[in-house]
Parts: sequence; structure tokens; C-alpha cells
Amino acid sequence: MSGRRIEALLLDMGGVLLEMGNLAGLPQGKLDFRGREAMAQAIREAGGKVTVGDLEEVFFAPWRREYARRYDTGHEARFEPHLRRLRKATGASLRGSQLLGAWFGPYGETLTPATGAVEALRGLGEAGVRMAVVSNVPLPGALYRRALRRHRLDRPIASFQWSYDAGSRKPSPAMLRAALAALEIPAERALMVGDRRRSDVAAGRAAGVRTVWVRSADGGGPRGDWEIESLAELPALVGSIS
Repeated sequence: MSGRRIEALLLDMGGVLLEMGNLAGLPQGKLDFRGREAMAQAIREAGGKVTVGDLEEVFFAPWRREYARRYDTGHEARFEPHLRRLRKATGASLRGSQLLGAWFGPYGETLTPATGAVEALRGLGEAGVRMAVVSNVPLPGALYRRALRRHRLDRPIASFQWSYDAGSRKPSPAMLRAALAALEIPAERALMVGDRRRSDVAAGRAAGVRTVWVRSADGGGPRGDWEIESLAELPALVGSIS
């Protein structure tokens, strides 16, 4: 393995960098309701007419039908057609980022760094390891990047690849290859680090990238080349590979 030292990390987000609170990485339960209240309020402040109850029929139910098919289609459900319908129904011409940001906001504020993430990224960055986020997300990546920025987890990251924006999702290797190109690092000198074997480890294998599985309940799928409990163990692992 001489000459194959690690120069880059491709990092999943949920369960690796951030604790998401649920597997979907979406507002759920009380946070979903609070987000809907915030969305409705934003529409009314922009001169539109809507109740929180209207949002389910006009916006969320049609989107959820597409969201349920994301594994079959290989890409995330798009919000844009549903945002257009919502603007037409309410008469408020708010940007999609404003509407989705209002809904996501209460949930986004609850996201916290995963164990060891802050210290690991700081140390790896200081050691000269290049890093990219490669994450399946059901909403525009800017919303999640905002949460990373709040905890200063974005500082060492040189490239962000989000499935919603990229038009593909892991286990497709497309985002990993885009990240490697952005970092200008060959696949054999990179690691894919994720907590889902069916998506993260499988995508790494498809891209020719060695893999680290952050142990989780999602244990089905191919095994990683290495396993760790949290990012706290990652700097020592990277240092041991040469």
C-alpha cells in the first residue's frame, strides 16, 4: 500500500458530521408544525393568503408522493413545481429559498455536531487533508450548509456535493467523482466516510474509493474497509494508512 497515503476525505453529513434527529434529515413532528407555521406567516407577511392547514393539500402532500419514489428514481423529489403551485394558490411571490428556509428553520436550529466531529475536522485540516461533503439530502444543500456553518464545521470543507442539487444520490458514485475532481485528488488517495453501508460504502466502492463505516443501526450492505465509532477515531486512522 506504499504511495497510497490519504490526502482527501469524502464525508457524509448526517450521523457523521451532524446529529440530524431523524433518519430523513427533515422537519418532523412538532418541528414540522412549527416550520409550517413559519412558512404560513412568511406568506402572509408577503401579502398572501394561507392557513397552516392549506399547506398540506397545496404543497406537502403532492411533494411527499414524489419523495416516496426517490429510491426508484435515483434522485431527490423536486420542490420547484410545488413551490410554483403554492405561490399561485396564495398570491405571494416569495423565493423558494425563503419558503423552504422558513419551514426548515426550527428544525435546523436543533442540529448539533456529531461526537468528535469538530475536533477531528480541525485536526485533519491542520494536517493538510483535503475534505468534501458528499451527502444525500432531501432539500437544497444551502439549508444544511447553514447548519454546518453555525457550528464551524464548514471551515475545512473545500467542496460540497448535495444530492438535491446534484441530481443524483448515493449509491451512485457521481457525487464522489465530482468531489474528487473538485479536490484534484485521485480515488486511491481518498476515503469515503459514512454511516450507511448501502449508500456510503456502496458509493465508495463504485467510485474506487476506500471506505470507512461509522457504525450505526443501518448495518446492511457492503462492509467498509475500516469501521469506527465516531469521527473522534478518524485522525488516528488516517494517520495509520500509508
